[in-house]
Amino acid sequence: MSTPVKSASRLVTISRQRLVAAVTVAGLLLAALFCLAEPGLVQLADNRILDGLVSRMAHDPAPDRVVIVDIDEESLAVAGQWPWPRYLTGGIVRRVSAARPMGVGVDVLFSEPDRTSIATIRHAFRRDFGLDIAISGVPRGMEDNDAYFGSVLAGAEAVGAVLHLFDLVTPDPENLPRPVRVTGDTTAIAPAEASGILCNTGPIQAGLAASGFINVEKDEDGSIRRVPLLHRFQGQYYPSLALALFMQARNLREVRVETDALGPVLVAGETRIPVDGAACMRLRFAGGARAHRFVPAAEVLRGAHDPAQFEGRMVIVGSSAARLNDLHHTPVSSNYPGTEVHAVALDNLFDGTPLREPDHVAAYRLVPAMLVILLAGLLFLRAGPLQAGGATLAVALVMPAVGSALFAWRGITLPMAAPVLAALMQGALLSLALYARERRMAFVRLRQLNHARQMTLESMTAVAESRDEISGAHIKRTQHYVRALAESLRDMGGKETYPQLTEDYIELLFHSAPLHDVGKVAVPDSVLFKPGKLTDEEFAVIRQHVRHGRNIIANAAQGMEDDAFLHLAAEIAWSHHEKWDGSGYMEGLAGEAIPLSGRLMALADVYDALVCARQYKPAFPHAKVREMILQGRGSHFDPAVVDAFLLAEEEFKRIATAYRDPEPGHTPDPDPPGGPTGDHVQPGDPRQ
Repeated sequence: MSTPVKSASRLVTISRQRLVAAVTVAGLLLAALFCLAEPGLVQLADNRILDGLVSRMAHDPAPDRVVIVDIDEESLAVAGQWPWPRYLTGGIVRRVSAARPMGVGVDVLFSEPDRTSIATIRHAFRRDFGLDIAISGVPRGMEDNDAYFGSVLAGAEAVGAVLHLFDLVTPDPENLPRPVRVTGDTTAIAPAEASGILCNTGPIQAGLAASGFINVEKDEDGSIRRVPLLHRFQGQYYPSLALALFMQARNLREVRVETDALGPVLVAGETRIPVDGAACMRLRFAGGARAHRFVPAAEVLRGAHDPAQFEGRMVIVGSSAARLNDLHHTPVSSNYPGTEVHAVALDNLFDGTPLREPDHVAAYRLVPAMLVILLAGLLFLRAGPLQAGGATLAVALVMPAVGSALFAWRGITLPMAAPVLAALMQGALLSLALYARERRMAFVRLRQLNHARQMTLESMTAVAESRDEISGAHIKRTQHYVRALAESLRDMGGKETYPQLTEDYIELLFHSAPLHDVGKVAVPDSVLFKPGKLTDEEFAVIRQHVRHGRNIIANAAQGMEDDAFLHLAAEIAWSHHEKWDGSGYMEGLAGEAIPLSGRLMALADVYDALVCARQYKPAFPHAKVREMILQGRGSHFDPAVVDAFLLAEEEFKRIATAYRDPEPGHTPDPDPPGGPTGDHVQPGDPRQ
């Protein structure tokens, strides 16, 4: 019986220390995986935290440095659908330039010739119809709208837009934009390498004082948090629109690359611009969408604007119209005009206040996460899961607290989610592992307890057998008889009649039945082994075995809480000699006052005593025993139990055959003297 316990014990060979160490190692590996190989989830959490900080600090009005002349929905309704004739856009730039701004930028790409230009129309007629048409009265320089627009841009010393392509190779434009000179530690940055460039038409591109690309950088979730300041094309560096405007305003032609403790820095004149390894600048937003001053383009076209609002400021001509598809998702708005993204970048460049994202972000994630995981292991060794998990999370929250302080103080955007996620992950893993270990240990202890209980049962039964002629087969038979009776009674009466006959109760009944006669150890041999009929005095002595049995089991149950097994065994030992009509002992209980377990055991015990040979009687055939039990229906036995016996009669015969005892020298007597009970057997003989 010890084998199951040993087998279960082998399942719990790992100590708490080893288990915590193993889970800690697994947590370190997972942290390395999520921080280095698959950082998407951690990056998403970092973005959410930093977006919250950016939004919370973006309530101040934007600096009154950049004004946006907006080709909005109202302007499109007034001047007609886009694209407008270039002379209209030129008129806007001319009026803005007349107000003496600090600089003018055009966030619109004019890559195709103006189809409304007179020169374009004459060329189309000549090409398609062979006609050389003449249009009189046109002022000099107005025949070609693109040339006119180019001349206006040249007079305004405007900075125009180009678009860099990364999946398409384009032919070199007629007027390639002027690159920017980059010096210093250029190995510290690796700007994106463009494969093609889309420029304005030749006359327009020639009229620009400088150009900058209008590409923006979107994160994996589609939000704009940073903008590239430099790209490479054909071995040269090219600036973004914002950087080109800034350098034009400051009359700069060179950018120097330096590095500090947090990573690369672009130095433009006296301004230090922190960037990441791809030469991208992280934006510090001031306010939500349209926090800058927006002047509708229609007002400028009508001359209804106030020129003073452009004087001394950077002016960007762009569009917020939804139909022109230049609205983006940012931390402060889900419909942020693309032109205003360039305005924010320009503000950050002039103020020197972009956010600073340190280099080697993976290390800033991994090291705190690993420290938290190691700390969790130590805490879980010394405290319970709830206290250890709470302490680990409290320590992990130090990183977001420090990160928030650095963000507010210096604009440094440290990754903050990794240690918190590591604390939650490791706390969950350690709690589950320790819970599983405790469950396994509880299972082993239960197996050990069941084993000890079974050993107690077998020991007590062995003591009883040593004081009786009954063999171990008697124990097996009565166990199976009782179970067969209980199952038959349950099936016959249904759950409503006998709700206590559950599977668990029947199983307890099966294991408790062997102790029904354990009290016989206290009966003298001269009485217990007497071959003949007992005297009244001897009968009184032997029937005390039910009292002794209950006391023995009660003493064995001391110190065991809620042991239903021994409780039921004591109930069977005390009541299995009670009779349905009240003539039994020890208390003379009658009817349903007798516990159901005792009523079942009474029939099982009598049946086995009658079908098996004893030293004071021969074995009776089943048919005779069946007749005797029917005669005892309503007097000795519960009528319902007798009916259950009749239903399970074939099972009784099978059990009697399967666990047969060798005959003790007697042969069955089909008709013993003295009637069905014979002279050799007294009704209710306790030696049964």
